[in-house]
Amino acid sequence: MPARPNAEELEEFLTRAVAEVIVRDELAALLRSGERRLRIKQGFDPTRPNLHIGHAIGLRKLRQLAQWGHEIVLIIGDYTTQIGDPTDRSESRPMIFHEQVLENARTYLEQFHRIVPRENTRIVYQTEWYGSFGLKDVFQLASRFTVQQMLAREEFRNRQAAGTAIPVKDLLYPLLQAYDSIAIDAEVEFGGTDQKFNILAGRDLQGQLGKPQQHAFLVQMLEGTDGLVMSKTKKQTAIWLLDPPSQMFGKVMSIADDLMPHYFEWGTEMPMGDVRSTLDALARKDLHPREAKERLARQIVTDLHSTAAADEAVRAWAEQVRTGARSVSLTGQTRVDGTSVTYHTAGHQFRKVAGKPGDELSVADLAVRLGLARTKGEMRKHLSDGVVHLDEMKVDETARVRYGHSGRLRVGKRFVDFSFA
Repeated sequence: MPARPNAEELEEFLTRAVAEVIVRDELAALLRSGERRLRIKQGFDPTRPNLHIGHAIGLRKLRQLAQWGHEIVLIIGDYTTQIGDPTDRSESRPMIFHEQVLENARTYLEQFHRIVPRENTRIVYQTEWYGSFGLKDVFQLASRFTVQQMLAREEFRNRQAAGTAIPVKDLLYPLLQAYDSIAIDAEVEFGGTDQKFNILAGRDLQGQLGKPQQHAFLVQMLEGTDGLVMSKTKKQTAIWLLDPPSQMFGKVMSIADDLMPHYFEWGTEMPMGDVRSTLDALARKDLHPREAKERLARQIVTDLHSTAAADEAVRAWAEQVRTGARSVSLTGQTRVDGTSVTYHTAGHQFRKVAGKPGDELSVADLAVRLGLARTKGEMRKHLSDGVVHLDEMKVDETARVRYGHSGRLRVGKRFVDFSFA
C-alpha cells in the first residue's frame, strides 16, 4: 500500500511550483487515503538529447510520488517526436528520424534517473502500441475529435490569423498524446502549463471510451537566462541537468534579479520556510541580491550535483571574479551621460545603465553603452572572436540582457560591472 503523506507534505506537494491540478480535491483525497497505488503518466519527446532544470520541477514531484509508493510511467514519445509537438509554436516543427529520436532517448533516461528513482518507475515507448497501429485505428481515433476542437487551440488560432500553414500532422499530435493515456490506463498525467490542451485531450478521450478520467497535474515553467520560458531548443539560455557544476553556478548567477523568487521556489529543494525567509530578507533589502543569487546558485548545484561540487563551484566563481570585487561601494560619481552613471571603486568601474521594466539590450548595445566597444560593428567582431563573456560565461551575438540584470561584461581583458535598471 502507498504511504500516506501528512497534511503539511501534501499541501506543499499540491502547491509548490504547481500551476493547476484538475481535479485537485479528488486527487488530494486519493493521495491522502493511501488506499491504492496510482499510475502516474509523464511523457517526454526527445527532440534534443538533454533535459534542463525546468524539467526537474516535475521530476521532483514524480520522485515524491514514487517514494510514496505510486507507479511512475515514463513514456518516451518515439512516435510523437517524429511529428513534432505544436505547443507554443508559430510554425510546424521539422520531422525527426526515428533513429535520432532513440539516440536522444538514451540520454533522457540517464538524466531522468538522476532525480526519479528506478524503483516504482516503468519506462515505455510508444512503439508498444503505435507499432501495430493501422489506418483503421487512425480513422477511429480521429473520429473522436473535431477540427473545431483542434482550431480552438491558441497556437493554431495564431497560425490561422497569420496565414501560416497548419499541416494535418500537427492536428494529429494531441490525439496521439491522448491515446497514450488509454494505452497505459493513466490516472494522473504530469506536464507543464503548455501541455494543458494535450493532457485534457487525454482526459476527454478516456471519458468518451467509458474509462475513469485522468487528473491533470500542471507544473510551473521556469524561465531561462534570457527571462523567457526555458526550452530544449534554446541552447544558449537553458541551464542543463548535465551542465558541470561551475557552469551551472555561473548560469544561475547570470539570471535577472527579478527571477530569483521563481528559481528559489520552483527550481530548488530548499525548505519552503528557508525560501520565504530568504525572499523576505531580499524584499526588505536586508539581503543583497548578489548574496541571494550566490545562495541560490549554491543550492541548485547542491541539489543536482552534490555539496562538494557546490563548494568547488563557489571557489571557482570566486577565482573568476578575484581581479575585481563584485561588491562595490557606489561612491565617487564621475560623470552622467544620459544613459548611465559611472563609478570607480577598488580599481575597476561600475556603471548603471538606465532602462525600464520589459527592456532588453543586445550584448553589442550593452558593450557600447558601457564603453567596452566604440561601435556595434566592432563588438560583433569581438563576439565572432569568442572573447566576450557575460558573468564570466562566453556568449555569442544572440545573447541579450533583460532589465533588472546585474552582472559583469568582459571583452578580452577589459570588464565593467553593471546594473541594467
